[in-house]
Formats: sequence, structure tokens, C-alpha cells
Amino acid sequence: MFSVIFDMDGTLLDTQRICIPAWDYAGKLQGFEGVGESVTKVCGMNEAGWTRYLEEHFSGIDTNFFKREMRDYIIKNGVVKFKDGAEELLKFLKEKGIKIAIASGSSRESINHHLKAVSAEGYFDAIVGGRDIENGKPAPDIFLKAAELLGAKPQNCFVFEDSANGIRAGYAAGMKCIGVPDIAPFSEETKKLMFAELKTLSEAIDIFKGYI
Repeated sequence: MFSVIFDMDGTLLDTQRICIPAWDYAGKLQGFEGVGESVTKVCGMNEAGWTRYLEEHFSGIDTNFFKREMRDYIIKNGVVKFKDGAEELLKFLKEKGIKIAIASGSSRESINHHLKAVSAEGYFDAIVGGRDIENGKPAPDIFLKAAELLGAKPQNCFVFEDSANGIRAGYAAGMKCIGVPDIAPFSEETKKLMFAELKTLSEAIDIFKGYI
């Protein structure tokens, strides 16, 4: 039997779009313009990864201040909701007894907050956050850890991702990667690493019926 591992932001939940204005807002408070454009560059990275990115591209930025203001903006202005077809797919997998994990570069606090907001806590057999592993995406660590917690072999795992970094991480872990683009399309190079590319998560149900 196979197992399924989901990225959270932009894949399972429609949370990436609020990140762009939140990053713009937090950046402007320190005099930096267009920081939100960086969101597509760091999709899939854990906090350590995107913090380094900010320090390298916005000289002198106070990242601790940035994080506080960015998260405060998201809490005040963001509405967490499922991506199209996400709940349908989760219900299908649960009914079939398929083990499910989340492997997200976000913090555990953010993951728990978002899952609670959509009443999705009960779907998952394992959760791995960005601080639970040493190397963030595109390194395979987070997906390998999720597979370990599920008791699954990497080659028997499907990974759902919206970012190039995530697809590269899943591929490096030896898993079947299903891409569902969100705020940015996949490059042709990234598409070569995919098992499939879908428009909505519910399209995967027909794929999985062939494995059950």
C-alpha cells in the first residue's frame, strides 16, 4: 500500500497568496520595497532557508522584526481555507485507510494554527515541520522524516507539492511527486521530475484508484 505526504502552504491550504502582501508590508516598515516578490523564490524552504534569502537579498534587514510583523499581518488579515479539491482528496484517502502526513517548511505553531482553522487535524498520521529537520527543501530530509514516521518506504510514497523546491526535495527522496501549481507555474525542468501535474487535488483520486 502507498502513503501520501502533503506540503501545506500553497498545496493543501490556500495560504501563499496572503504571504505576498504580508511580506510587502513587513518589508516596507524597514524601507524595503517589493519584498513580496521573493515569496515565489522561497516557496518550500523552511524558516532558516528563507531567512538566509532575506539577509542575502535585502542588506541590513532585521529578520526578527520582519517575522513578527509579517506573522501579525497574516493573523489579522489572512483567512485559511482548503485549496480546491483538498478536502475531497483527504476524505477519500482516510476512507481507504491510506496513511497521510504533512511535511511543511512552516513552524509547528503555524501548522497547528492552520489545520485547526479548517478543522483538519484528524486527517494526519504524522506531521513534520521546518524546525524538525536540519536541512530544508530542496533537500529531501523533511520527506524522508515523514516517511519514517509513517513507517513507509520512500518509493511507496506520493508527494504533493506546489513549489519547485518541494518537487526537487520529493524527487531526491525517491518519491513520486505530484505537482499542483499555486502562485507560480512549474518550469519545464521541474516538470521532468514529476510523476504527474494536476490542476486540483481531487484529480488525484482517479490516479489512486489504480493503486488500491
